[in-house]
Amino acid sequence: MRLALPAASAFLLTSCATVPADENPRYEYGVQLYQLRDAMGEDPLGTLQQVKAAGFDSVEFVGTYSVPQERLCEETQRLGLAVAAVHADALQLRDDPAAAVASAKAACADTIMLAWIPPEERQTLDQWREWIGYLNIAARQAEAQGLAFAYHPHDFEFIPLDGVRPIDLMLADFDPLIAFELDTYWAKKGGQDPLEFLRENGGRITHMHLKDFAPDGSMADVGTGTIDFPAVLAEARRQGVRHYLVERDDAPDVWESLATSLDSLRAMPLQR
Repeated sequence: MRLALPAASAFLLTSCATVPADENPRYEYGVQLYQLRDAMGEDPLGTLQQVKAAGFDSVEFVGTYSVPQERLCEETQRLGLAVAAVHADALQLRDDPAAAVASAKAACADTIMLAWIPPEERQTLDQWREWIGYLNIAARQAEAQGLAFAYHPHDFEFIPLDGVRPIDLMLADFDPLIAFELDTYWAKKGGQDPLEFLRENGGRITHMHLKDFAPDGSMADVGTGTIDFPAVLAEARRQGVRHYLVERDDAPDVWESLATSLDSLRAMPLQR
């Protein structure tokens, strides 16, 4: 157990793309704040300060907190934390996409993200087709406000429904404006090799959630499970994925978990 958080530092990884070393882009790691949902609920600004002190360089917001979105924006800018995305509410995106986009923009987000459709709204392929239509509309509204739009699959999108995987419907019918946030754990939980998904969908993935898959199928800190992260990250960098966010939904000790994952990522050999 660590007794103190690591000192603040902007740890940056050299790209594995095959370009001259002095032209290599540099990569930072961030935190999906769902892992810190309790801390963010109690003290959002103090938690952002701890995230920066722990050595991370970006955050991804989930919903709203006890301070205005504009205040979150100010604090992330003061700390030098990029806002990789804001996860929006599905029903708001459907019913009032302009409000969802405005909220994400107020938080200084790079991207507005949908990561969850209520179960009762995704029981049939027709419902999935309706959601694709709603999200295509929302993506165009986001673009008009200078924001990107992306979708975060869990496991159920990779599981066939009446013989068709919802993820394949989205890949086929999403507006080209819509990118994806690949969660390494949930893809594997749904039977999809995350490395294979990256290779098959080059250029469509802009964000990643980094969490490992334990031998028993449970979530694990990066580097302690079965996913080949050096290979996955090498492919992601070749493809130009922009945001790499550590997350473990069920971490017993959220800060210890983040430190373990970050230490593992820093220690991984770079592949070209």
